[in-house]
Amino acid sequence: MRIKGMIVIGFLLMSASVCQAQDQPPRAMAENFFRMLQAGKVSQAYDQLFVGSSIPQVKPQEAEMVKRQTESGLSLYGKILGFELVREEKFGTSVVRLVYVLKSEKNPTVWELYFYKPKANWFLARFFFNDQFQLLEAKQ
Repeated sequence: MRIKGMIVIGFLLMSASVCQAQDQPPRAMAENFFRMLQAGKVSQAYDQLFVGSSIPQVKPQEAEMVKRQTESGLSLYGKILGFELVREEKFGTSVVRLVYVLKSEKNPTVWELYFYKPKANWFLARFFFNDQFQLLEAKQ
């Protein structure tokens, strides 16, 4: 079963400005997020991931909707067993693309996260996720 609308929500949740960025590398931010998802703390996981991003301020309704859809969508796949980094791509010194597989009992979900560092700190600029495998492909 597909998680409908999740990829659309990912497209809607884009950030173009910095609020108060985190002083953590992108991989640490992403992996903290996945650990919190695994612990069942979906809302808190997103709140932590959104630190420094303008997503919650610019698109508050979409941010809340993605939290609800993530919680209901992930429950379809059973217990989260873990996550693994599939791809890390750096674009210059200010953009990083991370692709993860979130492993669940019944089906994986694929997460693509873009982090941006305009000055000193990284923040989540945009993200996508679904239960399809196209996000695993390298961007050429």
